[in-house]
Amino acid sequence: MQKSFRFGLCVAMTFLTASIVHAEDADEHAAHHGSASPPGGVAVGSMASSGMKPAGEMQSMMGEMMEGEHGGRRQSPFFSQLLALPALDDAARQALLRQAEQRSHRGLMLISEAARAAAHAETATEQIAAVRNLREGSDLLDSGAAARMALAGTGKPAGAAMNWFRDRLSIEPDETHAAHPFGLSPSHLLLMLFLLLLSTGLAALQLLRLKRIRQIVAARKGTAKVANTQPSPAAAPEMQAATAGALAPSNAPAPAGASLRKPRPWSGPLRVTRIIRETPTIRTFRLADPAADRLPFDFLPGQFLQIEVEPEPGKRARRSYTIASSPTQRAYVELTVKREEQGAVSRHLHDTLIVGDLVRASGPFGSFTFTGTTADSIVLIAGGVGITPMMSVLRYLTDTAWPGEIFFLYGARSTDEFVFRDEIERLERLHDNLHVFAAMERSPGTVWHGAVGPLTRDMLLSAVPDIARRRIHLCGPPAMMAAMKAELAELGVPEVQLHTEAFGPASLPIDPVDAPSAPGNDASRTVQPPSAPSTRIAEASVTFALSGVSAALAGDQTVLEAAEGVGVEIPYSCRTGDCGLCVTKLLDGEVTMANEAGLAPEDKANGYILACQAKGSGKPIVVEA
Repeated sequence: MQKSFRFGLCVAMTFLTASIVHAEDADEHAAHHGSASPPGGVAVGSMASSGMKPAGEMQSMMGEMMEGEHGGRRQSPFFSQLLALPALDDAARQALLRQAEQRSHRGLMLISEAARAAAHAETATEQIAAVRNLREGSDLLDSGAAARMALAGTGKPAGAAMNWFRDRLSIEPDETHAAHPFGLSPSHLLLMLFLLLLSTGLAALQLLRLKRIRQIVAARKGTAKVANTQPSPAAAPEMQAATAGALAPSNAPAPAGASLRKPRPWSGPLRVTRIIRETPTIRTFRLADPAADRLPFDFLPGQFLQIEVEPEPGKRARRSYTIASSPTQRAYVELTVKREEQGAVSRHLHDTLIVGDLVRASGPFGSFTFTGTTADSIVLIAGGVGITPMMSVLRYLTDTAWPGEIFFLYGARSTDEFVFRDEIERLERLHDNLHVFAAMERSPGTVWHGAVGPLTRDMLLSAVPDIARRRIHLCGPPAMMAAMKAELAELGVPEVQLHTEAFGPASLPIDPVDAPSAPGNDASRTVQPPSAPSTRIAEASVTFALSGVSAALAGDQTVLEAAEGVGVEIPYSCRTGDCGLCVTKLLDGEVTMANEAGLAPEDKANGYILACQAKGSGKPIVVEA
């Protein structure tokens, strides 16, 4: 606003200067030619009648505004000093006051002389000169009085100076600043409010647009990941329902109860970064990606990895172990393994493996998982080393502050074999929704005030109220699991609420690869070599539709064994029908299966089979592999 006023003032000054020059020429012309009108027909008297300032007055005003002009009558313009009044010291203020008094005195003298001259004027020229002096004296008197008022504190110096300039230029007084706060009229305020609302709305729309773009990008990435993943149709309902979310990046834990996407299987080397002695016979092996600061795969709490080692030169052995760490920990994965005399892989891990070694791993596999999205409470019952999948679930639920009730029941032979005891007791102190119950014999030299002996029906009733309505996960040695299943059935727990991870016998080739079955204790496996395909009489055939290969299928031969004979790869782990990893689509024909524990009812209804259990019925079959 000030810049616009200054620009207009400069234009007015230019116009006034031209008018002054023109008026002076007209006066000179009138002095030579009497009262005749100047060229253009505009008389001097008409100038005064039209409201324009006389030339003398304009010259006086220009002398006030421009320093050094018209003979340099003063070192600093009077009103320029008045505008700078707040910054002036006392000496300068006194000097300015003397100038104001001098202007008032000179103005009174000019008014007196002009009045006498006007009274004795005989010509129009003399009258005009008298009027000019009268106005000049009035201006001097007015400016001096205004300055004295400003110096006395009864008026604003800047306002007095600006009003004087406005009056000299015949500009209407500025009442805007006095009438409205901050010099803004209601129309200005409304305009600013409208622009503010408009800007806010546009910013909100932009934020919504960016949010929508992020959602679309995330959805497309998720779709691409699902498309590249070939999930097992035998996955549990929880696994199929958990396809909407994804694991959080870095090491940040997922939000409470968040759905986790079924991970894509991975295979590659992992480096041993730490070995932790849990009990005299159990150790935890911490594995990490040797080339990155985070794991190259995601997993769900309760899944397992398959580890491949070379206990003897030229011989490889594979074994599956449940992941004990939480999916919220993205830098490493932990496998807790019990050393068994009959377990080649566990003995190799305990006796040979050191920090810095590489082991080959593949996975994750398994559907024995729980992320908190399918139930409002969970009962985790574990025996022995079967505690490992329960610890992964427990760690995940406590890491994500899951609000549901967690009942953790554990049975061991003695306190020496109580795995993760310190951590479980610490978690129970930190989380009010975690309830722990353990039963075992006390080892010499240890303290134990808990229940003694194996878990019983009475212990279940006292530890878990309303157990029949809760979701239950059960994992442990076969004898312990059989006893618990019977007790839970008597307590009225529906089968649909009971989820188990079994340690069953395996039928795996031991040369060149010994690959025991489901995660858990090596001692619970019986390894038997498969019969050579050449000794079997082909009663039917199996066609692998995706591979375009057919093979003979003997009556005692499984689809998985036939696939291995012709080089068709079907993922597997336990070979006992429990893990569900080898689920395959049956496109044509009929098969029989001795064990269907790893096959979900809905998958079976849709024509899926377990390749490790499926045997032909004497007619050709076609599978999707």
